[in-house]
Amino acid sequence: MLGRTRRTSRLDVSLALTFTGIAYLVWALAAGTARNLIQDMILVTNSMGEKVPNITSNVKIVFVDAGVAIDLVGLAWLAVSLLLIVFAGRQKFSISWAWVSAICQSFVAAWGAVLVAWAAFLPFGPTVDAAAPATSTTLEKVSGLSLPVILIVAVIVWSTLVLWLIFERSRFFNRGPTVSDSLRTNV
Repeated sequence: MLGRTRRTSRLDVSLALTFTGIAYLVWALAAGTARNLIQDMILVTNSMGEKVPNITSNVKIVFVDAGVAIDLVGLAWLAVSLLLIVFAGRQKFSISWAWVSAICQSFVAAWGAVLVAWAAFLPFGPTVDAAAPATSTTLEKVSGLSLPVILIVAVIVWSTLVLWLIFERSRFFNRGPTVSDSLRTNV
């Protein structure tokens, strides 16, 4: 499918654009749920007086403390997928590359969610070997605010691109035939 040579249609572009938006929403939901799950699990574990395993502490560092980075990576991935759609609409690339990018974003989000779920429920298993601090860090607080802000920015970027493509298409059809268009049809 990546090597197909037919022209990219409007339907191809609109379907890829829709799925790219859905893939980003999967990313945002997985990131937000993972963040809340790890924070709640650590609060419950600390209130029970149990120790948090090292792997759970490491997952907390990646998904909670560095949650802003995960939000920004999701936004950047959305932007790359949208650029691939624009280039595919202009027949520079195959539309399949935009589909591959969106599918990979969904897969990475799903694997991250599985990793977080495994690490979140690990403390309730038979082995516990380390403790985590009970206080909330500054990065946790920033990470808690970043997802809604980045989600709004992503929706604005996605909506702007949809409107831009609609206006570009209407402008393209309102300009009328040119001299070179008529020469191409008569030769």
